[in-house]
Amino acid sequence: MSIPLDRHGQPQNMAFNARRRCERDISELLGLAKGVLADGLVNDEEARYITNWILAHPDGAHQFPLSLILSRVKHIFADGRVDDDEREDLKQLLSELVGGVDSVLLGYDAATLLPLCDPPPLVSWFQEVFVLTGKFAYGTRRQCQHEIFARGGDCEEDVSQRTTFMVIGTFGSEDWRHTAYGRKIEKAVQLRSKGFPIRIIGEDHWAAALEASHGL
Repeated sequence: MSIPLDRHGQPQNMAFNARRRCERDISELLGLAKGVLADGLVNDEEARYITNWILAHPDGAHQFPLSLILSRVKHIFADGRVDDDEREDLKQLLSELVGGVDSVLLGYDAATLLPLCDPPPLVSWFQEVFVLTGKFAYGTRRQCQHEIFARGGDCEEDVSQRTTFMVIGTFGSEDWRHTAYGRKIEKAVQLRSKGFPIRIIGEDHWAAALEASHGL
């Protein structure tokens, strides 16, 4: 069986090429979402353009976040029409993807809201394993970890099967692969989809749990 070669005469790595296309598509979609949300509205033309764009980029059909967005978009437009409720649904979906409309209007990179558990789970501390990602309005990474340690929890740098809580900071990190998320979030979503009990929460929910635990 012959092995396909690229234009340089080297064997093609089909999986690697598909991954690169997926990465490119995700970056493009994040840019499109921010462009559509720039005026705070989603009109019919924008809704259909985003939908058709997603359907025309199948490389990410099984990759977060395109897999989730594709599923939601198909549901929104199942009847082939675009009404006010569906436009609002798409606006909400795109807003969750980029971390909220405010981040677009105010010009800062926010963390995606798509992977957050809904409804948010009860936050426990003792013997739980936390992984933090992103930048926190609460304080430095060390300060946030100190609060967890003080309540009997543990912190690790990387997501694993031991992880029980991932906390996503309010702001995006320059270390993230994309403006709205990075590898840790992607891995946590993958492990959760395989049945591992990883609870993914935002900084606001985490900080509220901290406040509620004072004096306990």
